[in-house]
Amino acid sequence: SRSHRVAVCTDGHHMLRAARAAHVASPRTRRFASRSLSMRAITAAEQKLVLAEHPTPVPGEGQLLVDIHATAVNRADILQRCGHYPPPKGATDILGLEMAGVVHGTDRRVMAILSGGGYAEQVALEEELLMDIPSSVTTTQAAAVPETWLTAYQLLFLVGKATAGDSVLIHAGASGVGIAATQIAVRHGLRVFGTCSENKIKGCRGRGMLDAFDYRAEGGFAPSLLSATGGRGVDVILDCVGAAHAEQSGKVLAQDGRWVLYGLMGGAKLPAGSTLLASLLSKRASLLTSTLRSRDVAYKAELTRQFAQNELPHFASGEYKVVTDSTFPLEQAQEAHERVESNLTEGKVVIRVRS
Repeated sequence: SRSHRVAVCTDGHHMLRAARAAHVASPRTRRFASRSLSMRAITAAEQKLVLAEHPTPVPGEGQLLVDIHATAVNRADILQRCGHYPPPKGATDILGLEMAGVVHGTDRRVMAILSGGGYAEQVALEEELLMDIPSSVTTTQAAAVPETWLTAYQLLFLVGKATAGDSVLIHAGASGVGIAATQIAVRHGLRVFGTCSENKIKGCRGRGMLDAFDYRAEGGFAPSLLSATGGRGVDVILDCVGAAHAEQSGKVLAQDGRWVLYGLMGGAKLPAGSTLLASLLSKRASLLTSTLRSRDVAYKAELTRQFAQNELPHFASGEYKVVTDSTFPLEQAQEAHERVESNLTEGKVVIRVRS
Protein backbone atom coordinates (compact mmCIF):
# COMPACT_ATOMS: atom_id res chain seq x y z
CA SER A 1 0.00 0.00 0.00
CA ARG A 2 1.12 3.52 -0.77
CA SER A 3 -1.00 5.13 1.90
CA HIS A 4 1.69 5.03 4.58
CA ARG A 5 4.11 7.13 2.60
CA VAL A 6 2.04 9.30 0.26
CA ALA A 7 -0.03 12.30 1.31
CA VAL A 8 -2.83 13.05 -1.18
CA CYS A 9 -3.73 16.74 -1.58
CA THR A 10 -7.24 17.73 -0.53
CA ASP A 11 -8.21 18.59 -4.10
CA GLY A 12 -6.62 15.43 -5.51
CA HIS A 13 -9.94 13.60 -5.94
CA HIS A 14 -11.31 16.44 -8.07
CA MET A 15 -8.13 16.43 -10.17
CA LEU A 16 -8.33 12.68 -10.69
CA ARG A 17 -12.02 12.86 -11.64
CA ALA A 18 -11.16 15.54 -14.21
CA ALA A 19 -8.34 13.40 -15.56
CA ARG A 20 -10.65 10.39 -15.86
CA ALA A 21 -13.20 12.47 -17.75
CA ALA A 22 -10.56 13.72 -20.16
CA HIS A 23 -9.20 10.20 -20.54
CA VAL A 24 -12.61 8.78 -21.50
CA ALA A 25 -13.54 11.70 -23.75
CA SER A 26 -10.36 12.04 -25.80
CA PRO A 27 -9.85 9.59 -28.70
CA ARG A 28 -6.09 10.12 -28.46
CA THR A 29 -5.88 9.00 -24.85
CA ARG A 30 -7.71 5.74 -25.58
CA ARG A 31 -4.39 4.60 -27.09
CA PHE A 32 -3.04 4.68 -23.51
CA ALA A 33 -5.94 2.78 -21.94
CA SER A 34 -3.58 0.37 -20.15
CA ARG A 35 -1.89 3.10 -18.13
CA SER A 36 -2.85 4.11 -14.61
CA LEU A 37 -4.73 7.38 -14.13
CA SER A 38 -2.55 8.42 -11.20
CA MET A 39 1.14 8.38 -10.39
CA ARG A 40 3.52 9.29 -7.61
CA ALA A 41 5.27 12.62 -8.03
CA ILE A 42 7.10 15.22 -5.94
CA THR A 43 6.35 18.92 -5.57
CA ALA A 44 7.64 21.41 -3.00
CA ALA A 45 5.90 23.09 -0.07
CA GLU A 46 7.47 25.17 2.70
CA GLN A 47 10.97 24.25 1.45
CA LYS A 48 10.26 20.53 1.78
CA LEU A 49 9.64 17.90 -0.86
CA VAL A 50 6.16 16.38 -0.88
CA LEU A 51 5.52 12.96 -2.40
CA ALA A 52 1.87 12.55 -3.38
CA GLU A 53 -0.52 11.13 -5.96
CA HIS A 54 -0.95 13.23 -9.13
CA PRO A 55 -2.87 12.69 -12.37
CA THR A 56 -0.89 10.88 -15.02
CA PRO A 57 0.10 13.30 -17.83
CA VAL A 58 -1.76 12.99 -21.11
CA PRO A 59 0.49 13.27 -24.20
CA GLY A 60 -0.32 16.09 -26.58
CA GLU A 61 0.28 16.25 -30.31
CA GLY A 62 3.84 15.16 -31.11
CA GLN A 63 4.45 13.94 -27.56
CA LEU A 64 5.15 10.51 -26.09
CA LEU A 65 4.46 9.15 -22.63
CA VAL A 66 7.58 7.88 -20.87
CA ASP A 67 7.72 5.63 -17.81
CA ILE A 68 10.45 7.23 -15.71
CA HIS A 69 12.96 4.90 -14.07
CA ALA A 70 15.35 7.51 -12.65
CA THR A 71 16.02 11.22 -12.43
CA ALA A 72 18.85 13.29 -10.92
CA VAL A 73 19.25 16.27 -8.61
CA ASN A 74 20.29 19.64 -10.02
CA ARG A 75 20.98 22.85 -8.12
CA ALA A 76 17.93 24.34 -9.81
CA ASP A 77 15.77 21.71 -8.07
CA ILE A 78 17.06 22.89 -4.70
CA LEU A 79 16.38 26.51 -5.60
CA GLN A 80 12.85 25.58 -6.70
CA ARG A 81 12.25 23.68 -3.46
CA CYS A 82 13.33 26.76 -1.50
CA GLY A 83 11.05 29.06 -3.49
CA HIS A 84 13.80 30.87 -5.42
CA TYR A 85 13.38 29.37 -8.91
CA PRO A 86 9.76 28.95 -10.03
CA PRO A 87 8.98 26.81 -13.10
CA PRO A 88 8.74 28.63 -16.44
CA LYS A 89 5.27 29.67 -17.55
CA GLY A 90 3.27 26.63 -18.59
CA ALA A 91 5.62 24.08 -16.98
CA THR A 92 4.54 21.64 -14.29
CA ASP A 93 5.38 22.34 -10.66
CA ILE A 94 6.63 18.76 -10.30
CA LEU A 95 10.39 18.97 -9.78
CA GLY A 96 13.03 17.39 -11.99
CA LEU A 97 14.87 18.70 -15.07
CA GLU A 98 15.96 15.37 -16.55
CA MET A 99 14.92 11.75 -16.67
CA ALA A 100 15.72 8.33 -18.03
CA GLY A 101 13.14 5.66 -18.67
CA VAL A 102 11.21 3.65 -21.24
CA VAL A 103 8.66 4.88 -23.77
CA HIS A 104 5.32 3.65 -22.45
CA GLY A 105 4.23 0.35 -23.99
CA THR A 106 7.62 -0.30 -25.61
CA ASP A 107 11.11 -1.41 -24.62
CA ARG A 108 12.78 1.73 -26.04
CA ARG A 109 15.14 3.22 -23.42
CA VAL A 110 15.32 7.00 -23.60
CA MET A 111 16.60 10.04 -21.71
CA ALA A 112 15.79 13.75 -22.02
CA ILE A 113 15.97 17.21 -20.51
CA LEU A 114 12.73 18.56 -19.06
CA SER A 115 11.30 21.89 -17.97
CA GLY A 116 9.97 19.97 -14.97
CA GLY A 117 8.32 16.64 -14.17
CA GLY A 118 11.31 14.36 -13.62
CA TYR A 119 10.50 13.50 -10.00
CA ALA A 120 7.53 11.41 -11.13
CA GLU A 121 6.61 7.98 -12.40
CA GLN A 122 5.62 9.24 -15.86
CA VAL A 123 6.12 12.29 -18.06
CA ALA A 124 4.77 13.42 -21.44
CA LEU A 125 7.20 15.26 -23.69
CA GLU A 126 8.02 16.03 -27.30
CA GLU A 127 9.54 13.08 -29.14
CA GLU A 128 12.24 15.34 -30.63
CA LEU A 129 13.66 15.86 -27.13
CA LEU A 130 14.30 12.15 -26.59
CA MET A 131 17.73 10.55 -26.92
CA ASP A 132 18.18 6.79 -27.04
CA ILE A 133 20.29 5.51 -24.16
CA PRO A 134 23.54 3.89 -25.36
CA SER A 135 23.72 0.17 -24.68
CA SER A 136 26.80 0.63 -22.47
CA VAL A 137 24.93 3.00 -20.11
CA THR A 138 22.45 1.78 -17.50
CA THR A 139 19.12 3.54 -17.15
CA THR A 140 20.16 4.77 -13.70
CA GLN A 141 23.39 6.22 -15.09
CA ALA A 142 21.50 7.78 -17.99
CA ALA A 143 19.46 9.90 -15.58
CA ALA A 144 22.68 11.80 -14.82
CA VAL A 145 23.33 12.70 -18.46
CA PRO A 146 20.74 15.02 -20.08
CA GLU A 147 20.74 18.24 -18.05
CA THR A 148 24.45 18.36 -17.22
CA TRP A 149 25.91 17.11 -20.49
CA LEU A 150 23.60 19.16 -22.72
CA THR A 151 24.30 22.22 -20.56
CA ALA A 152 28.06 21.64 -20.81
CA TYR A 153 27.91 21.22 -24.59
CA GLN A 154 25.77 24.33 -24.95
CA LEU A 155 28.01 26.48 -22.74
CA LEU A 156 31.22 25.42 -24.46
CA PHE A 157 30.19 25.64 -28.09
CA LEU A 158 26.88 27.43 -28.63
CA VAL A 159 27.52 30.19 -26.07
CA GLY A 160 31.26 30.23 -25.38
CA LYS A 161 32.27 29.49 -29.02
CA ALA A 162 35.20 27.36 -27.83
CA THR A 163 37.45 25.84 -30.48
CA ALA A 164 40.36 23.41 -30.45
CA GLY A 165 43.42 24.93 -28.82
CA ASP A 166 41.47 27.30 -26.58
CA SER A 167 42.06 27.19 -22.83
CA VAL A 168 39.02 26.92 -20.54
CA LEU A 169 38.53 27.37 -16.80
CA ILE A 170 35.66 25.34 -15.35
CA HIS A 171 34.47 26.46 -11.94
CA ALA A 172 33.04 23.67 -9.74
CA GLY A 173 35.07 21.19 -11.74
CA ALA A 174 33.78 18.18 -9.77
CA SER A 175 30.10 19.08 -10.23
CA GLY A 176 27.88 17.33 -12.75
CA VAL A 177 28.31 20.05 -15.37
CA GLY A 178 32.00 20.39 -14.50
CA ILE A 179 32.69 16.70 -15.04
CA ALA A 180 30.74 16.66 -18.31
CA ALA A 181 32.37 19.87 -19.59
CA THR A 182 35.84 18.53 -18.76
CA GLN A 183 35.38 15.36 -20.79
CA ILE A 184 33.78 17.16 -23.75
CA ALA A 185 36.43 19.89 -23.77
CA VAL A 186 39.32 17.42 -23.60
CA ARG A 187 37.93 15.39 -26.50
CA HIS A 188 37.60 18.56 -28.58
CA GLY A 189 41.22 19.56 -28.00
CA LEU A 190 40.79 22.30 -25.41
CA ARG A 191 43.29 22.94 -22.60
CA VAL A 192 41.23 22.47 -19.43
CA PHE A 193 41.72 23.92 -15.94
CA GLY A 194 39.31 23.91 -13.03
CA THR A 195 38.53 25.02 -9.51
CA CYS A 196 37.25 22.75 -6.77
CA SER A 197 37.86 21.90 -3.13
CA GLU A 198 41.23 20.36 -2.27
CA ASN A 199 39.94 16.82 -1.82
CA LYS A 200 38.50 16.78 -5.36
CA ILE A 201 41.62 17.94 -7.22
CA LYS A 202 42.90 14.41 -7.89
CA GLY A 203 39.62 13.37 -9.50
CA CYS A 204 39.53 16.46 -11.69
CA ARG A 205 43.07 15.83 -12.94
CA GLY A 206 42.20 12.19 -13.53
CA ARG A 207 39.38 13.20 -15.88
CA GLY A 208 41.74 15.18 -18.10
CA MET A 209 42.24 18.60 -16.55
CA LEU A 210 45.76 19.94 -16.97
CA ASP A 211 45.41 21.20 -13.42
CA ALA A 212 42.81 22.01 -10.81
CA PHE A 213 43.10 24.59 -8.05
CA ASP A 214 41.68 24.81 -4.54
CA TYR A 215 39.44 27.87 -4.59
CA ARG A 216 39.82 28.17 -0.80
CA ALA A 217 43.63 28.31 -0.89
CA GLU A 218 45.33 31.36 0.60
CA GLY A 219 45.56 33.98 -2.13
CA GLY A 220 42.87 32.23 -4.20
CA PHE A 221 43.21 30.34 -7.45
CA ALA A 222 44.22 33.24 -9.72
CA PRO A 223 47.99 33.27 -9.02
CA SER A 224 48.34 29.51 -9.62
CA LEU A 225 46.27 29.59 -12.80
CA LEU A 226 48.17 32.57 -14.22
CA SER A 227 51.42 30.76 -13.48
CA ALA A 228 50.16 27.62 -15.23
CA THR A 229 49.24 29.63 -18.34
CA GLY A 230 52.43 31.69 -18.47
CA GLY A 231 50.53 34.78 -17.36
CA ARG A 232 48.16 34.67 -20.33
CA GLY A 233 45.03 33.39 -18.59
CA VAL A 234 42.21 31.44 -20.24
CA ASP A 235 40.06 32.01 -23.31
CA VAL A 236 36.80 30.74 -21.83
CA ILE A 237 35.40 30.57 -18.30
CA LEU A 238 32.39 28.41 -17.40
CA ASP A 239 31.06 29.97 -14.21
CA CYS A 240 28.24 28.69 -12.01
CA VAL A 241 29.59 30.50 -8.94
CA GLY A 242 29.26 34.20 -9.70
CA ALA A 243 30.25 36.89 -7.21
CA ALA A 244 32.44 34.79 -4.91
CA HIS A 245 34.90 34.08 -7.75
CA ALA A 246 34.24 37.18 -9.87
CA GLU A 247 37.28 39.31 -9.06
CA GLN A 248 39.68 36.41 -9.59
CA SER A 249 37.87 35.27 -12.73
CA GLY A 250 38.35 38.75 -14.15
CA LYS A 251 42.09 38.51 -13.46
CA VAL A 252 42.54 35.17 -15.25
CA LEU A 253 40.42 35.92 -18.33
CA ALA A 254 42.64 36.37 -21.38
CA GLN A 255 42.45 39.22 -23.89
CA ASP A 256 39.24 38.87 -25.96
CA GLY A 257 38.12 36.08 -23.59
CA ARG A 258 34.55 34.83 -23.11
CA TRP A 259 33.14 34.54 -19.61
CA VAL A 260 30.01 32.34 -19.57
CA LEU A 261 27.90 32.82 -16.43
CA TYR A 262 25.24 30.15 -15.88
CA GLY A 263 24.74 30.13 -12.10
CA LEU A 264 25.09 32.21 -8.95
CA MET A 265 25.99 29.68 -6.26
CA GLY A 266 28.41 32.22 -4.77
CA GLY A 267 26.05 35.18 -4.87
CA ALA A 268 25.09 37.94 -7.29
CA LYS A 269 26.45 41.13 -5.67
CA LEU A 270 29.96 42.42 -6.30
CA PRO A 271 31.75 44.25 -3.46
CA ALA A 272 31.59 48.04 -3.33
CA GLY A 273 34.45 49.60 -5.25
CA SER A 274 34.89 46.63 -7.60
CA THR A 275 36.87 47.45 -10.75
CA LEU A 276 35.76 44.29 -12.56
CA LEU A 277 33.95 46.10 -15.36
CA ALA A 278 37.01 48.21 -16.07
CA SER A 279 39.10 45.04 -16.26
CA LEU A 280 36.68 43.41 -18.71
CA LEU A 281 36.62 46.53 -20.86
CA SER A 282 40.39 46.73 -21.01
CA LYS A 283 40.53 43.11 -22.17
CA ARG A 284 37.72 43.50 -24.74
CA ALA A 285 36.18 40.55 -22.91
CA SER A 286 32.64 39.23 -23.43
CA LEU A 287 30.40 38.48 -20.45
CA LEU A 288 27.78 35.98 -21.62
CA THR A 289 24.91 34.47 -19.66
CA SER A 290 22.75 31.43 -20.25
CA THR A 291 20.09 29.22 -18.71
CA LEU A 292 18.64 26.15 -20.40
CA ARG A 293 15.36 25.46 -18.60
CA SER A 294 13.50 28.48 -20.02
CA ARG A 295 14.60 27.89 -23.64
CA ASP A 296 11.85 26.97 -26.10
CA VAL A 297 11.28 23.48 -27.45
CA ALA A 298 12.82 24.29 -30.83
CA TYR A 299 16.10 25.38 -29.24
CA LYS A 300 16.21 22.33 -26.96
CA ALA A 301 15.38 20.02 -29.85
CA GLU A 302 18.25 21.39 -31.96
CA LEU A 303 20.62 21.17 -29.00
CA THR A 304 19.51 17.58 -28.40
CA ARG A 305 20.00 16.73 -32.08
CA GLN A 306 23.52 18.18 -32.14
CA PHE A 307 24.53 16.45 -28.93
CA ALA A 308 23.08 13.10 -30.00
CA GLN A 309 24.93 13.31 -33.32
CA ASN A 310 28.28 14.65 -32.10
CA GLU A 311 28.71 13.40 -28.54
CA LEU A 312 26.40 10.49 -27.73
CA PRO A 313 28.45 7.89 -29.67
CA HIS A 314 31.38 8.51 -27.30
CA PHE A 315 29.42 7.03 -24.39
CA ALA A 316 29.05 3.77 -26.31
CA SER A 317 32.78 3.74 -27.10
CA GLY A 318 33.62 4.29 -23.44
CA GLU A 319 35.44 7.58 -24.06
CA TYR A 320 32.86 9.44 -22.00
CA LYS A 321 32.18 8.24 -18.45
CA VAL A 322 29.05 8.96 -16.44
CA VAL A 323 30.12 9.85 -12.90
CA THR A 324 27.50 9.43 -10.17
CA ASP A 325 27.99 10.20 -6.50
CA SER A 326 25.10 8.31 -4.91
CA THR A 327 21.60 6.98 -5.54
CA PHE A 328 18.46 7.45 -3.44
CA PRO A 329 14.93 6.02 -3.85
CA LEU A 330 12.13 8.47 -4.67
CA GLU A 331 10.92 8.30 -1.07
CA GLN A 332 14.28 9.72 0.06
CA ALA A 333 14.44 12.62 -2.39
CA GLN A 334 14.78 15.06 0.51
CA GLU A 335 17.93 13.23 1.62
CA ALA A 336 19.20 13.37 -1.97
CA HIS A 337 18.83 17.16 -1.89
CA GLU A 338 20.65 17.32 1.43
CA ARG A 339 23.50 15.29 -0.05
CA VAL A 340 23.92 17.84 -2.86
CA GLU A 341 23.63 20.74 -0.41
CA SER A 342 26.48 19.27 1.65
CA ASN A 343 28.89 20.16 -1.21
CA LEU A 344 30.65 16.84 -0.61
CA THR A 345 29.52 15.27 -3.87
CA GLU A 346 31.66 14.34 -6.84
CA GLY A 347 29.34 13.66 -9.76
CA LYS A 348 25.56 13.51 -9.89
CA VAL A 349 23.14 12.40 -7.20
CA VAL A 350 20.53 10.12 -8.78
CA ILE A 351 16.96 9.49 -7.63
CA ARG A 352 15.64 6.03 -8.48
CA VAL A 353 11.92 6.25 -9.32
CA ARG A 354 11.33 2.55 -10.05
CA SER A 355 13.13 -0.47 -8.65
